[in-house]
Amino acid sequence: MKKVILTLLALSVCCNLTAQSTFISNLKAKAAKGATIYGTVECNGAPLEGVAVSDGYSIVKTDKKGLYNLVSEKKNGNVFITIPSGYEAPVAAGDVQPQYWAALTADSTTAERHDFELKAVENDKHVMLAITDIHLSNQLGDIDQLKTIVMPRIREEVEKYRKQGIPVYTMCMGDSSFDLFWYDFLFDIKDFRTTIGKIGYPTPIFHTMGNHDNDGATEPNAETDFNATKKYREVFGPTYYSFNIGKVHYIMLDNLRYRNEKRKNMKPGKNMAGARNYDHIVVEEQMEWLRKDLAMIEDKTTPIVVGMHCPVYRMKSEHNSTELYSYFTDENGGRTLPPALYFSEAFKEFKEVHYLTGHTHKLITTHCKYSTDYPQLANTIDHNVSAICGAWWFTAAHGGPHLAPDGSPAGFSVFPVDDKSIEWYFTSADCGAEKQFRAFDLNAVRDYYRTSGELHVLLENNPLLTDFAKVEDNRVAIHVWDWAPDWKISVTENGKPLTVVHEPMENPQYTVAYKIPKSVWRRDLTPNKYKAEPTAHMFHVTASAPDTTLEITVTDSFGKVYTETMVRPKEFSKSMK
Repeated sequence: MKKVILTLLALSVCCNLTAQSTFISNLKAKAAKGATIYGTVECNGAPLEGVAVSDGYSIVKTDKKGLYNLVSEKKNGNVFITIPSGYEAPVAAGDVQPQYWAALTADSTTAERHDFELKAVENDKHVMLAITDIHLSNQLGDIDQLKTIVMPRIREEVEKYRKQGIPVYTMCMGDSSFDLFWYDFLFDIKDFRTTIGKIGYPTPIFHTMGNHDNDGATEPNAETDFNATKKYREVFGPTYYSFNIGKVHYIMLDNLRYRNEKRKNMKPGKNMAGARNYDHIVVEEQMEWLRKDLAMIEDKTTPIVVGMHCPVYRMKSEHNSTELYSYFTDENGGRTLPPALYFSEAFKEFKEVHYLTGHTHKLITTHCKYSTDYPQLANTIDHNVSAICGAWWFTAAHGGPHLAPDGSPAGFSVFPVDDKSIEWYFTSADCGAEKQFRAFDLNAVRDYYRTSGELHVLLENNPLLTDFAKVEDNRVAIHVWDWAPDWKISVTENGKPLTVVHEPMENPQYTVAYKIPKSVWRRDLTPNKYKAEPTAHMFHVTASAPDTTLEITVTDSFGKVYTETMVRPKEFSKSMK
């Protein structure tokens, strides 16, 4: 008997984490003629009128009785509501996903009922956390790193705002799992969702998918892009949808077209059917739905926030250029602007548009208004958020700090919202929100490079890397992680201002923390495997002597000031913070 009870409990938990709204309303509902999906939306037993409901193709609104009817072919296998302003969808115990969707279970000709309930909440002032690229695969101690390094910072930020009575939510921009290891390590997208629930993530999470959340075992054919999302849709529901929080309209999209083509000499991994390749683009099917969704917003001063996996825009040379390029791709896989401009056309009527993206594992905010060639994009900012996993959980697993591939810390972005006003800042897993840059005494870096046998081996086999053993005397480098053109940086030495030079530079800490363990420790001395990858968020000054103290002041886009009194010589090591 005890065994049966435990089994039932296990099934109950499993269902909790896979099914969504199973709410059954007492409100009367009857399917209209031809409707295949119908139901009600309510709050505290009272019907809600004007709530948008969609199957991913059509969008209808509830009537005064809270009733909706959809004529649907049920292709996506789900129905979802657009949560209206001033409401929240419930979240089941032990779970993190709001119940704004329901799985469809009947055939395409049978009318089935799905009801939704909401609760009223004051959220004109709220906070949105932006997380991305968690890449859990049950290796490198990634689950433990998530629990011990990242989660304390997330809880710290959440608690800070909850003490003020401000609700906090989270958007996750995909690559939550790691497709290559779904079958090798038996840890797939469902295991990710279970893990997030077990570790007690402190806010509701609105998810979208990344390239590594597709099922690589999907055979390549004309329906690969859709079929590869099957497991994701079973676990997280729609791959594109929208919701409102306060005065902001949020949209989540899948901006990947998955190909998974077969290729010669391919070694894709266990059970993988193809090369796991994809295009960066929002397919027309989603574009049609997106236009319908946006058409329902009458007030064009409503801020629009779009969560997607791949970034849309980037400046070609961030430190001295306004030339824009795009991560979106054409049919041949080449990065090109036209598909991105076509996508952005949907938002042209809106005053303020924010893209929240991931994929690159780097922290780069692109203000499109600085691109004088495309004035139609002046309303658009692409926030490319640093990865939660940093460099795939590798640096901290090997004794270093938790770093991303551009040398910035792994972490997440925070967006405080007050009515229609949106601000943002970055929180690093290692240092929190109060530190936004790291200063390097390049004299100390030079000494480290000259005396490290490991670096000697690395540079000997990778001469394209920067050899900091040759750096000039008394230089100091400052890596400002989320720098944007409206930030200000000043450095003084004995009260005298030093000239701050904005110049891309390789981050020496990342070289030591990531590339040495990857190559020298693993005895992988493949010639020219690594080359310098300068980050555009680097600045340097030249001091008058090796032992002077510098006062560094960095001011962000919203006037918040961050400072460091840099006592020199300042030690350099891979673990420095």
